[in-house]
Amino acid sequence: MFRNMLIGLTALFMSSAAIAGDPFDDARYYLGVKQNAEALRIVDSGQFDVNMQTEEGFSLLHYAADAGNLEMVRALLARGADPSLKSRSGSTPYQMALGTMVQAEIRKAMVKASTAAGSAGQTGGAAVGRPQPTQPAGNGMCAMVRSEQVNDGRSPAMRPFLKAKDAIWYNHPDELTGLIEDCVGVDDQDQYGWTLLHHAADRDRVALAKILLDQGAKRTIRNKDGQTAPQLATSPEMKALLGTATAKPSTSNPPASRKVECQQKYQADAALSSDTTGKMRAMRRWQQCLNTGRYW
Repeated sequence: MFRNMLIGLTALFMSSAAIAGDPFDDARYYLGVKQNAEALRIVDSGQFDVNMQTEEGFSLLHYAADAGNLEMVRALLARGADPSLKSRSGSTPYQMALGTMVQAEIRKAMVKASTAAGSAGQTGGAAVGRPQPTQPAGNGMCAMVRSEQVNDGRSPAMRPFLKAKDAIWYNHPDELTGLIEDCVGVDDQDQYGWTLLHHAADRDRVALAKILLDQGAKRTIRNKDGQTAPQLATSPEMKALLGTATAKPSTSNPPASRKVECQQKYQADAALSSDTTGKMRAMRRWQQCLNTGRYW
């Protein structure tokens, strides 16, 4: 009996200790394991501000985004969580977001906040009879991309376009949409004359090609090898979407963009080869890539 009483007291003590824990840390734990009802109970208790940040500058929205907890992201935004808060290292919740749905939810909140700020700037504090300049409300994605602290060899000016190209390559429609809505021109071209629609056609990203067309992308733009996006389409779905392609320009040389890509793959492959046989294999793959566009 004494043993049972001792166990009961120990359990009561541990329970009391848990209840007396730091509410922010408790909420952070619960949203991390997706016990959202418990997390919201603490958030709604009013024991701390929804935009409270740790010493490192992370808010609950940062943690919810990092956990890919879409339900909690929506709940925090509905309670006034600021999607533009930055940690001490400069990370925003959007940059930490796991999953395109979470990114999209935070992006929508950023657009809404930016639009509201623009409206307030046009009406609040304006001199009577003096028109105020209006600024287009962006969603902040381009600014975030330009300010990323990464050593990727990309110039800040080119990062938004290249990030949009990455979104096509890795099939991230929400990220592509956000970048186009903010600053990326839908018909911008890279150094080889490829537009985003060229890349979408080449990668067979039908859904992303539809986004580009809805945004006004032109099918007739030619890259430096004379190809239009419809000419790069391979699947029946992409061909049906982009329409009939005109004949490809005849050339005995591989496209300039293919040469660069094949060269980069060959150099990386050859660097990993430890003997002559491996290097010869890499050379054959290089020639195959120049002829067909496929290295492996």
